Amino acid sequence: MTPAAGDVSFLVPAAGVGERLGMGPKGFLALRGRPLLCWIADKALQVAGEVLVAVPADRVDAAAELLPGCRVIAGGGSRHDSVARLARAATGEWCLVHDAARPFASVALFRGVLAAARGSGCAGAFLDPEVPVARIGGGLVLEGFDRDQVGVFQAPQAFARALLLDLFAQAEAAGRRPQSTLQLALHAGVPVAAVPGEKHNIKLTTPEDWRHAALLEDHLK
Repeated sequence: MTPAAGDVSFLVPAAGVGERLGMGPKGFLALRGRPLLCWIADKALQVAGEVLVAVPADRVDAAAELLPGCRVIAGGGSRHDSVARLARAATGEWCLVHDAARPFASVALFRGVLAAARGSGCAGAFLDPEVPVARIGGGLVLEGFDRDQVGVFQAPQAFARALLLDLFAQAEAAGRRPQSTLQLALHAGVPVAAVPGEKHNIKLTTPEDWRHAALLEDHLK
């Protein structure tokens, strides 16, 4: 087994209430009898020397009991705020960011994204849409792209920690709060390495996603 990298901090934002899924904070939902956070921590500890998890303030103690070997902090009011808090609390030279709502990503994907970031400063997983993609506005198709020109944002994403902190500082000054942390890098003109994502690396957002999760449990380990 490849040893965990001591210069890597693995950041898990899990402070949301899971409003669209409607089952409470996603990290505490169980698959195969274990909370999602536990499955992710198992993988994270294989990759990183430090694992930090942001949860709702009233769940910090409960999460700390579930996650020996991890540091648990109170998250912010949004995913953006939670990742910023995690980055400031981290000590590693490199940060891997991965959501609690994506428990099926493989350890190989974590390592691949990290390796790509070490070469470029930051990187992310992107899923091949397998079909052409259109840009739409006002109910009209404005532009079309071949599948090899586009990718669907996934996680993990990886950054040099110094770069990540600088990107958050720029975002705070400009009042930007993007949905994906990698959008901060793109807005700043920072090159982002693209790593092929995984079909099974779905994000558990809606009740339909949760129903699909039962079909993907083999990817929890």
